Amino acid sequence: MPITIHLPRALHQAILADLRRPHAHAAERIGFLYGRLATDSVPVILMTRYVPVPDEQYVVDHTVGARINGDAIRAAMQGVLDTGDGVFHTHMHEWSGRPSFSPTDDDELPNLIPAFRAVGRDQASGLFLLSPDSAIADVWLPSARGPERASQITLVR
Repeated sequence: MPITIHLPRALHQAILADLRRPHAHAAERIGFLYGRLATDSVPVILMTRYVPVPDEQYVVDHTVGARINGDAIRAAMQGVLDTGDGVFHTHMHEWSGRPSFSPTDDDELPNLIPAFRAVGRDQASGLFLLSPDSAIADVWLPSARGPERASQITLVR
């Protein structure tokens, strides 16, 4: 089923700026992108806001680009409870072209989804990966057993 994500251009620019900030020990930044599933028949997700993970919620682990603690995950879940939006773990790979999840991303990040779905049963949740000029998203729709790759991510006014 084709899934479209609409990301406001200004929000996209703010996300890129945040994810490019240096961190004291992590090689990359992480944040949470929130959005609302607009339709069921042809899924469209309207992204509404982005929340960076605070510096103190990163764990020192030089085997990965960045690792965050349970407080960061709980805060993302609370964001779902507070707004009713779905949540997407968001990070960036700083090379041009269509990005792809690393083997570590593929092994570890899907483990977050059951928690996100538990608090946002009626919304889409997932994983959002940016590059300087592109993005991909793996989306878990409310009734789906597994993820689907978003077929289109568009920047909107």
